[in-house]
Amino acid sequence: MRILVCDGLHEQGVKIFEKAEGIEVEVHEHLEAPDLLERIEGFEGVVLRSRSQINREVLERASCLRVIGRAGIGVDNIDIEAATQQGILVMNTPGANAMAAAEHTLALMLALARHIAQADQSMRAYKWEKKKFMGTELYNHTLGIVGLGRIGSIVANRASDMKMRVLAYDPYISTDVAAKLGVELASLDELFRESDFISLHTPLTKETRDLLDEPAFRKMKPGMRIINCARGGIIDEAALYDAIKQGIVAGAALDVFSKEPPVDNPLLALPQIIATPHLAASSEQAQINVATAIAEQMVDYLLNGVIKNAVNMPSISPQIIERIRPYMLLAERLGRFLSQYFQGNVKRLRVAYGGDLRDLELAPVTNAAQKGFLEWVLAEEVNMVNAPVIMSSRGIELDVATTSEVRGYTGLITLSAVTDKGEFHVAGTVFPEPQCRIVQIDEYRMEAPLEGRMLLITNFDRPGVIGFIGSTLGSFQVNIADMHLSRVRDKGTAICLVTVDNPVPPKALQALREHENIIETAVIEV
Repeated sequence: MRILVCDGLHEQGVKIFEKAEGIEVEVHEHLEAPDLLERIEGFEGVVLRSRSQINREVLERASCLRVIGRAGIGVDNIDIEAATQQGILVMNTPGANAMAAAEHTLALMLALARHIAQADQSMRAYKWEKKKFMGTELYNHTLGIVGLGRIGSIVANRASDMKMRVLAYDPYISTDVAAKLGVELASLDELFRESDFISLHTPLTKETRDLLDEPAFRKMKPGMRIINCARGGIIDEAALYDAIKQGIVAGAALDVFSKEPPVDNPLLALPQIIATPHLAASSEQAQINVATAIAEQMVDYLLNGVIKNAVNMPSISPQIIERIRPYMLLAERLGRFLSQYFQGNVKRLRVAYGGDLRDLELAPVTNAAQKGFLEWVLAEEVNMVNAPVIMSSRGIELDVATTSEVRGYTGLITLSAVTDKGEFHVAGTVFPEPQCRIVQIDEYRMEAPLEGRMLLITNFDRPGVIGFIGSTLGSFQVNIADMHLSRVRDKGTAICLVTVDNPVPPKALQALREHENIIETAVIEV
C-alpha cells in the first residue's frame, strides 16, 4: 500500500510509515494542484496539512484511495461530502497541538500584562523608559475564557495555578466539569463585566462572528485586556480599535485576524497591540505530535481496520443505512434545533424513541442526534464517531429510552436538554415523502417542516401579534416561506415558528423583541 504525503511531515511521522509492513511512503514538501492531480492515482492513503486541496476532481482521479489524513484539525481543504460518497475515510488529529496553542495564549497574556514587546522595541531604540512600561500582575485578577474546550481548559488550569480567578462562558460544559477545572461558569454579560483579561477559544461561527463588538466593549471594565489565539473574525476589529482609543481596552494580543496577512490593518499601528503571525500551533512538539498521530492512525486503519478520529460517516452496512437514514437526518436536525433553543448549562441529553423505531438499529441515530446537538457551537470537528466521546468529556450525560407511545405517529424521536435552567424538549417524525417534521416544542404541539432558516417566537396569546410579526418581517424585506402556530390556553402563551427565505436582520429582531406581547425570539438553522 502506498501513502502520498503532500505538504511535508515531520520525520518521526514518516518513520512510522516506513517501518509499517506493506506500506510505502512518498514525501513531497508541497504538491501544486496539477501535480497532485497527476500523482494521486495508485495511492491508498494521502496525508496533507493546510496547503494542498483535496477536491472532487482530485478524488475522481484517486480510484485506489481509502483514507485521507489531515495532520491537524481543520479539514476545510478536503471535500468531505465527495470523499464520503466514494467511501473514503477522512481523519484528523484533534488536540495534538492544543498545548502549543494554550502556551502561546499564556505567553501573550504575560507579555500583554508586562508590556514585553513594547519595552523590547524601546530598548532596541537605545531608550531606557522604565516608568513608561509599568505593568500589572496576573495574581488575583480575573481571567474570562470564552470556550472551555481542549485549549481553553489548559489555559484555565494554568491560570488557576497562577492564582487567577477564572470565569468561563461555555453552555456545553457542565458545572461538575467546570468545578474540577477550578472555573466559575458565567454568562457572557457577567464575563464581560468582571474580567480583567478575556481570552477567546471558540470557533468562528455565525453566532460567534463579531462576538466582541461595540455593545460588548461597552459592558467591559476600563483597562481590561484581550487575547485572541482562536480565529480571526470573532472580534470586530473596528470596534476594538475604538475601544482602545476610548481607554476601555488597555491592550490586546492578537495571533489571528479577520484577514490574513493583516495588510494595512489599523490595529497594527496602535502601541497597545501585540501581534504574532498565526503562531499558536507552531511549536516543534506540536509538529511532532500531529505527524506521529496521523501516521499511527492511518497505519492502524489500513492494516487493522481500526478507525480513530474519523470526520465522516462511520461504517454501517448498506441494508441498515437504507432503513435508518431518514431517522438519522431527523435526529441530527432535532439536535441542531435543540442546541439553538435550550437555555443554561446543559447537564444531560435525553433521546427517546417511540413506535416502530424500537425495532431498528438505533445507535447510529443516537450518534446523529449527539452530532447535531454539539456541532453548532464546538471548534473541533464533530461526527457520529466522536460525538459520544465529546459529550462524555464535557460532562454531559446521555439517556436513551424506547417507548410504545407515539401520539398518532408511526415513529417518534424526542430530544430533551436538561440544564440548570430547566428542561427543554423537541420532538419530530418522518413523513412518507420522506420529510422531517417537528411535531412538538416543549408543551406546544404543531406539525412543521424541519428544514432551513427559522424564527421561533414565544408570545402572549393576544390579538394582533401574528399580524405584527408578518408586517415587521415584511418591512425588512424578509420573505415568509411557512408559518406554524401553537398555543397553551391555560398559560395564555403561544409560539410561532416562521420559516424564512433570507436572513433576519438584527434590527428586525430588535423590533420584534420590543413588542409588549412578544416574550422572546430565536433564530434557528437546521
